[in-house]
Amino acid sequence: MQVSPVNVELAVAAVRNNGYVLFERLLPDDLVTSMRESFLSLLESHIREAHPNRGANRYQMHVPFEPPFTDERIVANPVVLPIVEALVGSDCICHYMASDTALPGSEYQAVHPDIFQLFPEHHAVMPPYSIVVNVPLVDAREDNGPLEIWPGGTHHYVAEPSQVPDLAAGMQSKRVLMPAGSVLIRDSRMWHRGTPNRSSAARPNFTLIYSRYWLKLRYPPIRIPRTAYDTLSERAQRLFRQENIK
Repeated sequence: MQVSPVNVELAVAAVRNNGYVLFERLLPDDLVTSMRESFLSLLESHIREAHPNRGANRYQMHVPFEPPFTDERIVANPVVLPIVEALVGSDCICHYMASDTALPGSEYQAVHPDIFQLFPEHHAVMPPYSIVVNVPLVDAREDNGPLEIWPGGTHHYVAEPSQVPDLAAGMQSKRVLMPAGSVLIRDSRMWHRGTPNRSSAARPNFTLIYSRYWLKLRYPPIRIPRTAYDTLSERAQRLFRQENIK
């Protein structure tokens, strides 16, 4: 599947102006099923060894650099990647491969962006420099803890992190309800939060972050076996070129 130049422009405009764009059911069902089964197995082991690290009954977990998570229909998707490149450059990097999972009983997170403003002392609007790609591995419904976003300008709003929750309380938000295998592309600066999971099952969300090649964040480098790196296409290798390849 390819995306036309016109649709790339429309998607880029949506991210620049609203902070996000959503493609429903973009990934094939067999791939999503494989990701979900592999992920839930990893999560079960992780929960036995770790405490919730994103609030009550909520886990952020890095995933290993191996199939099905490294399938190029995900990491270098022919619809998603042209949009990402138009936003953060053709020499961009992918430097985060992890997940956010709301288990039953999870609560609201504080509203927050995923990244700092480059120049918080100025109120000028900066171009995008980091993009989050979220893929729900189950349907994101009202009852199972969907992502809540504050679109329409919060990615340009320069505020102290401590001020964000109070400011967000007076602004309009939206819960992102989407079928499994959809792809949400959003500016890392856009305000958002996880919501309570009132269902009886986990709500896993697979996440990639693409950024301009010069951006250095707190995330640990992705550990990539050389044998796995060598199986990637040249384009995908460029995306992961700055990670821990051994």
